[in-house]
Amino acid sequence: MLPGLKAALNYHPIFVHFPIVLWFAALLFDLLAVWRTSDEMQRTASRMLYLGTLAAMVTALTGLVAEKSVPPGAAQRVVGIHQALMLVSTSLAVALCIFAFSVRRNFTIQLRKVMLLGLGVLGVLVIFGADRGAQLVYEYGSAVNWSTAEQQK
Repeated sequence: MLPGLKAALNYHPIFVHFPIVLWFAALLFDLLAVWRTSDEMQRTASRMLYLGTLAAMVTALTGLVAEKSVPPGAAQRVVGIHQALMLVSTSLAVALCIFAFSVRRNFTIQLRKVMLLGLGVLGVLVIFGADRGAQLVYEYGSAVNWSTAEQQK
């Protein structure tokens, strides 16, 4: 029924996009919250952040399992960089969640700007970390079932 899933060497690729999209949505809504001084936009930004961080925890777990499928060699160095960047990203997101939750009743414009700065840093970390993940797939062929691909030719 799902041949792509059946051929997958691990489940990490299924989850990687959720935290990325949700965290960037949080950044967008927080930017709107600062620009328009909107409590509703701020609440939406916080909700996106919470959901993205939960998704990142699942993604991190599947990534740790997927690490075993990376062949030894140069790709292992890239895995280390990818893993470090994404674990730092997830840790920052957890800290931002705690911050957002603790000030939720009194989210002043200054606190919104602090949140915006944190989400901006998170976005930069995610871009670099996701780039290393893409490098693993597109340069090193990690998690690509080459035997199946060769059989199809």
